[in-house]
Amino acid sequence: MLETPASAGTAYPAEDLRRYQFHTGAPLSALKPEEPCPVLYRDLGPVALRRYLQGTLPRLAGPLTPLLYMRTLDFREPYTDYENTGRLVFLRPLYVQPWRSGVPGVFVARATRPVDLSTVAYCPGSIPLESVEPLAREVADAAELREALGGRAYDEQVAGALRALDGLVAELEETEQSAEPLRRALQSHERDVRLRAREELERLGVQENDLCAAWHHLPRERRALLKEALPRLELARVVEGGSGR
Repeated sequence: MLETPASAGTAYPAEDLRRYQFHTGAPLSALKPEEPCPVLYRDLGPVALRRYLQGTLPRLAGPLTPLLYMRTLDFREPYTDYENTGRLVFLRPLYVQPWRSGVPGVFVARATRPVDLSTVAYCPGSIPLESVEPLAREVADAAELREALGGRAYDEQVAGALRALDGLVAELEETEQSAEPLRRALQSHERDVRLRAREELERLGVQENDLCAAWHHLPRERRALLKEALPRLELARVVEGGSGR
């Protein structure tokens, strides 16, 4: 729901986030007392999103970042989510104390700040955010949004999204068994290891982006190519030198 810092019933700002400019790359600023806070959204990624839907995700920010990044409806993410995994919706975002990041349409909050999960909802990719936005401006919690989105019909879409995530995460975990050590070699502090890793990428017909991009940000044909190529990986040759055969 749309609220201002003055109307939300919570002390704002509770903390000065300007010191985190080093992380956002731009000056941070708080909302003015009478300025409405927009509805905010977040892309968790397949693994974290699956854990969120299962109720086992310990926090909504990444494990190492000091900030929780969120965005408005109008902000265009600089990538394509080829699996249309859906987004979290912050229905009362002032509860997490968001600041403008300095990038238009992007807000940040402290990653360690407690989140009232009853005020956070999941929007499956099958439901356009544009249709959720006007509803999210009016409701106060996830239960109200569920009813506004059709109740049981919404539940079925969430269940379908979770099944799709199960398959996507299983695919990712299988691929990571080979992708992770090759990626580590590509980022090695040893120049020779890095060069051999790049030679191996070329031999396999794989691009660096295939190895380093988030799994759901890769087109299905690139993921299929990677799954076909990685069983042919000669990791010993990359890490230790020699023929690896």
